[in-house]
Amino acid sequence: MIGFELNINDEKVSAALENGVVSIILTKLSDEFLNSIDLDFTGLNTSEKGNGETLDWYKSQLKVGDELTIKIKDILENSVPKEIRRKNFDLENEQKLKSYYGLKKELEEKGLI
Repeated sequence: MIGFELNINDEKVSAALENGVVSIILTKLSDEFLNSIDLDFTGLNTSEKGNGETLDWYKSQLKVGDELTIKIKDILENSVPKEIRRKNFDLENEQKLKSYYGLKKELEEKGLI
């Protein structure tokens, strides 16, 4: 599968997904409270087996002098994710129902339904 190979300070991390999204995001944040450079190598598995899980292969704050390269490659084997977060469908459905009933009540009070 086509994916990314990230080399960061001599550490190699590779990932691709058959169905889903793979992202490498480099963020520079500066304001009166924060000054950071962050690197995130993440994915969202949308396959039937993946069930919408989010995978984190690499997350770190970078510093001056860090070196990284990104290659687009045919990835034969993914690196082991440092974290996997599974989607909570029950909680999501509960939140949708709560929103639905709240909106329904509001429309009923206005005489629109």
